[in-house]
Amino acid sequence: MEERNYPLYLYAAERMLPRMAEQDPKYIEVENEITTTRIGYEGETRSDQMIRRACLPRHSRVLHDLTIRVFGEDPVQIDTLVITKHFAFIIEVKNISGTLELERHPALLKRTAKDGKVSYFQSPFVQLNMAIDTVAYWLLAQNIEIPVKGAVFLASKYAEPHFEPGMPIHFIREIPDLFRNELKNHPPAIDEAAVEWIASALRYQEEPYDHFPLVQHFNHTQDNLHTEPLCTECLGRLETHTKRMGTCMKCELRQWIPYTETLVDYFLIYCKKASLTECSNFINLGRSKTAELLKSPLFLRHGKTNNTVFELNRPNIRISREGKLIVPGDEKVK
Repeated sequence: MEERNYPLYLYAAERMLPRMAEQDPKYIEVENEITTTRIGYEGETRSDQMIRRACLPRHSRVLHDLTIRVFGEDPVQIDTLVITKHFAFIIEVKNISGTLELERHPALLKRTAKDGKVSYFQSPFVQLNMAIDTVAYWLLAQNIEIPVKGAVFLASKYAEPHFEPGMPIHFIREIPDLFRNELKNHPPAIDEAAVEWIASALRYQEEPYDHFPLVQHFNHTQDNLHTEPLCTECLGRLETHTKRMGTCMKCELRQWIPYTETLVDYFLIYCKKASLTECSNFINLGRSKTAELLKSPLFLRHGKTNNTVFELNRPNIRISREGKLIVPGDEKVK
C-alpha cells in the first residue's frame, strides 16, 4: 500500500498564509482552502487505516491521489483506488459532519450543521460515477476486463446521512467488512502481474493538476507577500541580523535560517522557474552559497552558464505527517 503523502498544496498554502496581511482580500480564501484541504486529508488518512485492516489479498495495490485522463477529456481525481485480482474499487471520502441530504437539479450535497447553518457541496456521487466510468474506460482501452466498483465513505462520526436506501455510501469503519464481502462475491479476473502493470501504468501516465505557483492559482500579486524565512516551529516570520541565525517574531525562538525551506517556498508560491540571481535575491544570500543549496535533489537545473534556470524537482519533495519539509542532509550555511 502506498504511503499517502501530506498534500503539497496544503503545505504550500499553509506557508503562503503567514506571508499575507490579514487585511489582504485573498487571506480568507487561502485560509478556507487550508481548512477544507486539511479536513479532507484527515478523512483520507482515516480511510487508509481501515484499508490496512481489510487484509486485502497479497499483491493488491492501493493508489492515493490519482489523476486519470482518457480520450482527451478533463482529468478525474481519485482519492483512493484499490486494485485487486478480483476488482478495482474507488473510495471517495467525505469528512463532513451534520445532517447530509442530496439535492437534485443540480445535484448537490446539502449539509445542515447543528447550529442550523446550511452549506452545499459538489455531489460525491457525481464524482464517484465519473471516477468509475473513467477507470472502466481506461481499463477497456487496455483490453483488461475487471469489475470497477466504488462507494462514498463518511469519515466523520458526527455525519447523519439521509439518503435513499441502496445508495453506495458507508462510514469508513465499514471498509474491512465491505471488502471481505466484495472478495467473496467476485472471483479472480486477472493475475498478479496484471495488477502490478495496471498500478504502474496509471502512475506513469498520470497528469496531476498543477496548482503552482500559488500566486497564479489564487490570482494574487506576489508584491503583497512577505518574503522573510518562516519559523520552523510556528511559521512566524524570522527577523534576521546575520546570514546564519534568526529569531521568530511570533514565538521568539532563535534558530538557524531555513534557507532550503525558503527556496522551496519560492518555487511553490512565487514562481515556477528562476535564475540563480533571482533565487539569491529572494533568500538574501550570496550567489555561491545559493548555488550550493540548489544542488540539493529537491531542485532541477536547466541550461548552462548565463541561461541556467532552476525549478522544483517535484517527485523528490516529501512532507512529513506533521507538515514539515523533509530536507536531505544538513542545510546550515556556515
